[in-house]
Amino acid sequence: MTERSKFEYRLGLLKKLTKTYSDNPEKYTYLNDMVLHEKEKGGNVATDALLWLRRALHFVYTFFYCIVEDTEKGRKTEDLVPFLKKAYKDVLERYHGWMAQQLFSLLSRMCPTRKDLLLNISLGLENREDFVIRDMSRFLGGLEINIQALSAFYIAHDLESTARV
Repeated sequence: MTERSKFEYRLGLLKKLTKTYSDNPEKYTYLNDMVLHEKEKGGNVATDALLWLRRALHFVYTFFYCIVEDTEKGRKTEDLVPFLKKAYKDVLERYHGWMAQQLFSLLSRMCPTRKDLLLNISLGLENREDFVIRDMSRFLGGLEINIQALSAFYIAHDLESTARV
């Protein structure tokens, strides 16, 4: 399976989650309900989709955390590639095979600079870096709680997978 087809597969999983929810929103008020129902039936579409969503959010969390921490230490490093690579190594690398790792290494070179990333997050408004970092820090608090809750749910219900893709 190519990297593009893996991405399309995961995007398809998220669409299936959305459709399953839309078909019966009362039954699937929470994603946990959908995953547990699916587990009872022996399926894994929702389980896999939510697992990869959690990993992606954890990756974003780690990347943003590095940026916030760097700023708080007064460094304001422009080259974000080391932060991106740290997030990848800490969160996703263990789940990726050789090809995916090589692709990430190549794509990470296209990481924007700190200035460009923060400008994009601020919707193009100049001189908003302090506000973006402040909001990013607040966002990380809520995101961390959700990542931890999903991780605990997966462990409690024996849903965690260490399979490589």
